[in-house]
Amino acid sequence: MKSKKMKKTTMFGLLAVLVVGIIFSTGIASAYRGDPSIKGPQFNEERHELMETAFENLDYVAWYELMSENGMHPRVLDVINENNFATFAQAHEAAESGDFVTANTMRAELGLNNGNGLRDGSGQGAQQGLGQGKMQTRHAGNPANCMYN
Repeated sequence: MKSKKMKKTTMFGLLAVLVVGIIFSTGIASAYRGDPSIKGPQFNEERHELMETAFENLDYVAWYELMSENGMHPRVLDVINENNFATFAQAHEAAESGDFVTANTMRAELGLNNGNGLRDGSGQGAQQGLGQGKMQTRHAGNPANCMYN
């Protein structure tokens, strides 16, 4: 009898630890996403000041160079260009002043949905790899498009 109760207690304890771990890790991973008041793990004060100066001066070239340093190429570089950089800078300013509704609306208009976009595989990393994560479509009555053929 004691063994069954001990197994249940152990299982409940492990489940509780797992749930708390998932909640905690999710909170850490998304804590700074879109909220400029929370610094991410790669935060660098000097780079931040240079970035702020680029936004204030609407200096797309300086911003682009900072974003692409060390061979980086984040998705934002595929979306933001010289023509829409002023809008992006306005969205940045809105977020810094706490107006997240305006900031998110402007980001969405630019094509930066911050994780709220379509879940169709067209985001970062699309067309790479061997098709992992691709959504398969099935059309009734059309065996050529059947995912099982």
